[in-house]
Amino acid sequence: MTTWVNKLKIEVLDEEDGSCTIHIDWDETDPDLAEWTNWGEEGQKTFVLEALQNAIDNALTEHDS
Repeated sequence: MTTWVNKLKIEVLDEEDGSCTIHIDWDETDPDLAEWTNWGEEGQKTFVLEALQNAIDNALTEHDS
């Protein structure tokens, strides 16, 4: 099953200082991504940070089991 998240093009870019930047591109005219587009930069940032935190928490929980 394809979800709207699968329609986001996500790239992790390595920076010269050793950090990285997450770059997300999408089709702003795709009706499946209308809610994502309407969240704006802050809502999108919050979503990504929460998703990353959940993935980390789940990985740590699975590792401890």
